[in-house]
Amino acid sequence: MKHLLLRLSELDAHAGDELRVISFFDVLLQNGTDLDRLLLEAARLAECPVGVSVPGLGVHRRVSAGGGALDGPADPGASRHELVNGGEVWIERRGHAYPIDAMLLERFAIACAAVLGRREPAPAFGDPALVELVLGTAVDEAGRSRALKLLGLRPDRPVQVFAVAGDASGLGGRVARLGQVYGVIVSGPPWPDAHASTSSAVGVSPRVPPASAARAWHMARTALRFAGPGELWGRVVHWDRLGGFALLAEHLPYEAIGASPDVAALERLAQGANGDSVLATLDVFAASDSIRQTASRLYIHRSSVAARLARAESELGFPVQPAEGRARLTLALTLRRLGEHPSTAEAPRGA
Repeated sequence: MKHLLLRLSELDAHAGDELRVISFFDVLLQNGTDLDRLLLEAARLAECPVGVSVPGLGVHRRVSAGGGALDGPADPGASRHELVNGGEVWIERRGHAYPIDAMLLERFAIACAAVLGRREPAPAFGDPALVELVLGTAVDEAGRSRALKLLGLRPDRPVQVFAVAGDASGLGGRVARLGQVYGVIVSGPPWPDAHASTSSAVGVSPRVPPASAARAWHMARTALRFAGPGELWGRVVHWDRLGGFALLAEHLPYEAIGASPDVAALERLAQGANGDSVLATLDVFAASDSIRQTASRLYIHRSSVAARLARAESELGFPVQPAEGRARLTLALTLRRLGEHPSTAEAPRGA
């Protein structure tokens, strides 16, 4: 691996290894490389045999680390990556894989698909691998600035980062799928609250310098844990509006949430008859000024709201209408939401 890292360092001493791999293959494509040259350079970079096979095009080639042609099929232990519309590429590294191999294989596959005229679908909002690097901690500030530049974002302009559970297509920006959610980077004016009508759950970071994008991703993921149906928090949650509640998500152990008597009482209510209606009423009540306003928002009579609150109070063991009861109810509902979403996203590579 030492030789591979030295080879990468020769490409650009100021960028992270993963960013250097991206740049390496991008430069080859920009210079109009053919398949033979691509395999030769990929093998030299990886310092092990590599290959590509596309049966539909009659293509099957293997190249040694030194660039010589090899016969026969790929090694059974080779690491593989499928090409769009069929075929695959691989690297035949003996022993343990290197940390950089996943990125090397991914970019090798994209480059082969492009050279063979069977391009990977163009990302709608920028290169996901670059987005992942910007949001992670695998690159230093210089590497992050270069990744931002490749994404068409200015390093001197503040960015906002969103964590989105659901459809991210209407948000603009540069998007990458990260675990179970999407990470989105937007540069420019603050995100308007008009987007609060989205059907997706969204966590929104404050505007930060691009160098702080990894921290912004953490804040957006934290805010996403509060987002969802209901009026108490809503589907779009801004981290800078959480105040002290952010500390709950960031520092309260998940096990402690389940041990809360108030959360347990809410679960019993949810499992009872018409539990969804009772929980929905509590949610709206916690976000409203009165029983009258709660009834208006739910389009039901005030007596129905009062009956549901009375049932909830019986299970919870405290009155919810006084100020201290409403605060306790709000906390219990919030803890329950956090317990439903202990982890909303995977960290990008290196985060």
